[in-house]
Amino acid sequence: MNNTSLLANCLTQERILIRAEISSRKKLLQHMASLLCSALDDEVREKEIYQQLWEREKLGNTGIGNGVALPHSRTNQTSDAVIAIITLDDPVDYDASDRQNVDLAFGLLVPQEANQAHLNLLADIARLVSDTDKKAALVQAQSAQSLRDLIINWSQLPEPN
Repeated sequence: MNNTSLLANCLTQERILIRAEISSRKKLLQHMASLLCSALDDEVREKEIYQQLWEREKLGNTGIGNGVALPHSRTNQTSDAVIAIITLDDPVDYDASDRQNVDLAFGLLVPQEANQAHLNLLADIARLVSDTDKKAALVQAQSAQSLRDLIINWSQLPEPN
């Protein structure tokens, strides 16, 4: 399976927000919680998901560098990985270690017991956004469908040697 295949399989167009006008890290996490929550049971509240993401931030900032944030959490509220993506119209201060403002965020919820799947998805995302051309293409995508298509197309490329 190619590096981004797992990511492509978990991503739906409905959980992609393009060129959002978000003014802070807190608001970014709130929007991310809303997108992630849309895939869960009706009883799961955005506030709960937001709190889980915020608790993870307290353990260590999820700004992974190069203008990318990766807020994530394990939860017992899903049996499958849930991914959401937000691109920002104007980058926000995320207090990332490289001091770059964030213009692309991947949100991730995985089942509590899904250790390897969690690690694989985090690695897939990190690998994808470490390619500056691919990261730029994601940020510049004009629609949720075009962003998802980019990830799907990349997942079908052969592995580099």
